[in-house]
Amino acid sequence: MSLFKARDWWSATLGEGEEFDQGCLCVGDVDNSGTGHDKVVVGSYMGMLRIFSPHASKTSEGGPADAQLLEVQLQNAIIQVELGKFVSCSELLHLAVLHPRKLSVYSVSGTAGNVEHGDQYQLKLVYEHNLQRTACNMTYGTFGGVTGHHSLCIQSMDGMLMFFEQDSYSFGRFLPGFLLPGPLTYNPRTDSFLTVSSARELESYKYETLAVATEAESRQDPNLPLKTGGKRLTPDWVFVLGEQALDLCVPSFSHASSHIFILGERNIYCLRDNGQIHFMKKLEFNPSCFLPYASVTDGTTNLLLGNHTNMLLVYQDVTLKWASQLSFIPVAVRVANFLDVKGVVVSLSSDGHLLCSYMGTDPSFFSTPKVDAREADYEQVEAEMKKLQKFIREATRTQGRRLISTLNFTENIHLSFT
Repeated sequence: MSLFKARDWWSATLGEGEEFDQGCLCVGDVDNSGTGHDKVVVGSYMGMLRIFSPHASKTSEGGPADAQLLEVQLQNAIIQVELGKFVSCSELLHLAVLHPRKLSVYSVSGTAGNVEHGDQYQLKLVYEHNLQRTACNMTYGTFGGVTGHHSLCIQSMDGMLMFFEQDSYSFGRFLPGFLLPGPLTYNPRTDSFLTVSSARELESYKYETLAVATEAESRQDPNLPLKTGGKRLTPDWVFVLGEQALDLCVPSFSHASSHIFILGERNIYCLRDNGQIHFMKKLEFNPSCFLPYASVTDGTTNLLLGNHTNMLLVYQDVTLKWASQLSFIPVAVRVANFLDVKGVVVSLSSDGHLLCSYMGTDPSFFSTPKVDAREADYEQVEAEMKKLQKFIREATRTQGRRLISTLNFTENIHLSFT
């Protein structure tokens, strides 16, 4: 039994036979309540969309059903869910749901209930885009330095980046030398997109470079020479990883404002915005997911790292600070603030175990018995010592007499036979 465990604060089991991956979990104030308390949004490959507002149960009757705000069966598999300002002329957060052939943006609203069942939540479709290519993943951000709203970028399975600005399609670009899709993220500080190619290299493309490149619609094969106007798409810089990347992340907190984190199959990389390596940590296990988050020490970054041995590790840069035991292998991990507690670790397994936990230990209730500390009576000790010495002398004499008698008896027997 491990002393260090992830202490179970709230948990739920999501359906039966459903599958989940790293893009199926996000946290945030999805219903725009204004309280600053996060909700947990989970989508599955079976098309189930669930929203939870976890809280500590004060009675034995309260459970996952009490914390579930919404459960909707969508028609298609859910690849990824994200929260952002995806609607023009609105500062509210909306939910973007990526399906294999469709992108849908929803608004989530709650209505105060007049009965004991509590508030009622509704999912309303704002707009959607039908995709011409099968999607793999997506990212969002203030592309081109636009403030006030977020745009979306979807990577297809055949290497095309499709850009959407609210309810309109902007343009599409093919990635050069594409073979298999890799993780995709947006760096708002340099207005660039980061992805890992099948050559196991981290590539950075500026939004401006993508915008002026050749139109993807006019060139179906990205390896063909240019026939129309425009520039051939090339990365701004390339960093050789030498291994496939599982995830990418660009933290937004201030003291790590120039760092890019890459989770590889055997290593963690931290790069600067220009592609220069800041540090690298070699792992002795197979990682499953990670999440950089703010550290209390200036100039450092904390990392939540899950692995395939059911462990949740906390690193401060390259130094291991904590290790907790989980009951499953996490495929996605987030940090959220709820009504009762802040800084809760939200983790999700591939078969639908959703856990909100915090780091802790199992205390040991064994206490050492008190020793009877009494002063020694030297006269009594000396008397006992003399008594024991007397017993030893008497035993030694008795044993000597018995030995002599035995020798005499043996000698007499030998003489009689002779």
